[in-house]
Amino acid sequence: MRAPRRPRLVVPAALALGPGAASTAFAAGGEGHVMLAWALVGLALGVALAVGLCAWLLQGRIAAHGAWWRHALAALALLLLSSWLAWDWPWVVMLVSLGVAGWGLSRVLRLTRHMRQALDEHAHARAEARRAKADSERDALTGVLNRGAWRARLERLAEDTQQDGRPLSVLFFDIDLFKLINDSLGHQVGDDCLKAVASTVAAELRGGDILGRLGGEEFAVALPGARRIHAIAVGERVRMAVQSHCQVVGEEVVELTVSVGAAEYLGPGESFDALMDRADRAMYTAKGSGRNMVVADAATPPGAH
Repeated sequence: MRAPRRPRLVVPAALALGPGAASTAFAAGGEGHVMLAWALVGLALGVALAVGLCAWLLQGRIAAHGAWWRHALAALALLLLSSWLAWDWPWVVMLVSLGVAGWGLSRVLRLTRHMRQALDEHAHARAEARRAKADSERDALTGVLNRGAWRARLERLAEDTQQDGRPLSVLFFDIDLFKLINDSLGHQVGDDCLKAVASTVAAELRGGDILGRLGGEEFAVALPGARRIHAIAVGERVRMAVQSHCQVVGEEVVELTVSVGAAEYLGPGESFDALMDRADRAMYTAKGSGRNMVVADAATPPGAH
């Protein structure tokens, strides 16, 4: 006589056990197969939950690539089907559970790939934006900062040095007799001279010093931590470097020199326009006094030694 069957509608303990029940399921005979079936149902439901969670987290960020709720309905239908068939047809439940779980895992993998692609595209866009910003701050010919970017850096340096109690100085310099070089040798040689001076001066500066081109043949350097006397020394080093290394540019003998003006920032009471104007006037004093020299503005902050 056939033994009575177990009730079909039960609360399966294997849902809580997960795939770890597989190692003992085969040893337990028929009941073990039922336990394994329910463990696979639990796996399928867990994957369905992961798919739904991924879809919810990524909504609006990447393409959905298929409605996630279809997989959720399939998992729910599997749960209901298993309540009726797990005891009589455990192998069917196992196969269907594996199919639903595999479907869900493939969706998770696709979502992961698309998410990685979206992150890569976002990183690339940010890098392009940073590159575009950097390009907009650079002088196209010499590669140093343009006037606006140099002025912005000067203002930030002033804020930093004020907080640290450090001095700040600036140098203005331009190439002597540059118009004569342009008129006699051509604009291409003039451009090469500008590039040669920019690279020569940059090689003489410290890591924290900021070099910019203000326009034409005029350049400026911000010197954080430098007092007037130190700015004069840097200006002399710049002047001598240009005189030594810019004798020949390309195939032309040009014997470049620069006139340098130096000024020390007087503190929060002085505007940046006033600071730049003092350095500019010192530079023109150097040009009017014979060129190829350094002239410093006499003003110093109160209490400076």
